[in-house]
Amino acid sequence: MEISELINVIHWAGLKEALEYGFSEAEFLGKNFIGITLDNGDGIILYINPYLKKIYKILLMSKTKYDLKIIGTFSSFDNNKYFIYEVNNPIQLINVLGSSKKVIYVEVIKDVLEDFLHQTMDR
Repeated sequence: MEISELINVIHWAGLKEALEYGFSEAEFLGKNFIGITLDNGDGIILYINPYLKKIYKILLMSKTKYDLKIIGTFSSFDNNKYFIYEVNNPIQLINVLGSSKKVIYVEVIKDVLEDFLHQTMDR
């Protein structure tokens, strides 16, 4: 999926800028995961190729149980438990989270969460 395809479907405030910054930072660091935190505390994880500007997989990370396919459960260092869901298409995100979200933070995912995601996706 192209970045523009995601932006054309999901019109959350700050999403375009978060994607541009996230892809740029991921390219600089040679990483394949971008994390986008939303104003409700949920996170969108994008598995990407920063050099080709492609999105290969969309994941949702949340403390909340949603009616989506769970691909793993991640426990952080502070013992918070997060469900990681596979999202088949951007419309699912709108159906689950709504159309009026706001991006509050973007980062390149690394370290323990990055390792966990690679292991989970390799299964």
